[in-house]
Amino acid sequence: MEITWADRIKALEARGWTLTGIGIAIGKSPQTVSDLKQGRTKEPGGMAAVELHHLYATGAKPAAAD
Repeated sequence: MEITWADRIKALEARGWTLTGIGIAIGKSPQTVSDLKQGRTKEPGGMAAVELHHLYATGAKPAAAD
């Protein structure tokens, strides 16, 4: 079974990431991340794809709020 970009985003949210936090981490807007999650956009492209995969694959957690 292929893991989609939406699956990766949902997994990140389960780790505590917000759409805004993911967007900041990959250099895209929260709306773009939402579009990926909802399947309105098929893939992030370029370095955003690399960064999103890296966050997912490494088990990265969001920065703790101070």
